[in-house]
Amino acid sequence: MKHIPVLLDEAVGYLINYPKGTFIDCTFGQGGHSKEILKRIDKSSKLIAFDLDSEARKASRKVSNSNFKFIQDNFKNIGNYFKDNSVDGILIDCGVSSPQLDNLSRGFSFHGNANLDMRFGQSIERSCKEIVNTYSEKDLKRIFKDYGDEKYSSKIAKKIIIERDKTEIITTNQLVEIIASVKKIRKKIHPATQVFQALRMEVNDEIRNLQSCIEASKKILKQGGRLVVISFHSLEDKIVKSAFKYLDKAHEKDIPLREDQVDTPEYKMSKIFTPKQEEIHFNPRSRSSKLRVIEKL
Repeated sequence: MKHIPVLLDEAVGYLINYPKGTFIDCTFGQGGHSKEILKRIDKSSKLIAFDLDSEARKASRKVSNSNFKFIQDNFKNIGNYFKDNSVDGILIDCGVSSPQLDNLSRGFSFHGNANLDMRFGQSIERSCKEIVNTYSEKDLKRIFKDYGDEKYSSKIAKKIIIERDKTEIITTNQLVEIIASVKKIRKKIHPATQVFQALRMEVNDEIRNLQSCIEASKKILKQGGRLVVISFHSLEDKIVKSAFKYLDKAHEKDIPLREDQVDTPEYKMSKIFTPKQEEIHFNPRSRSSKLRVIEKL
């Protein structure tokens, strides 16, 4: 399936406060957002894109623009590449690109059989197979519940422990069969959807990386710079919302500042944006997405 960038116009529109400057696309993927950013920024501006995935690096080579640079690294490390107060706009898209999900050999998909991998990059040491075969029942239950909102997290975790005692779970088909034996098949949503999502998030440490990236963004954004985040999972959005609200408190004039807060930058948070029905119809994967924006004053 061709990857369609989510909330493209809204994300890029709010990212670029001024067309001149330095901008970061933290999650290049197939380059949908980056290509649109390059169309809208000034010729003297720079766009630096990050992605850990080798497939994203291949896709980045198709971008022929002197203003563009690709760095193959985890977005949690953006603070290592920029000075404080030097960046005009930062975009984080927490979604997974369609080619990643649809490439059966990567182990992200339950539509076909492959090794349980799910790593965004080979530098990530722990694969999905290791998690499924070594995590305790308690930890499996936790990630299924927290990262997948899985109603049957306890039963699925218990079933995995039982089955892996018989034989090692190494393929996506094995895992799908275990999940299907616990959950009833629904017409619209595959029974393995939430568990596979939860495992992918655990393998790639997505929540901690998001937190680290937001923390780094606070330092490298300059005055008037904006951080735009597109989330797809309730926990992701909760983290973004909480971080943005904490920063936005300094903008509330009725709250007296402590002495150590006097030189703390102020931030202004926008309202939340969700995709229109037209976009959801055209791109069903956008259904759960939410966009939040914060500006450094």
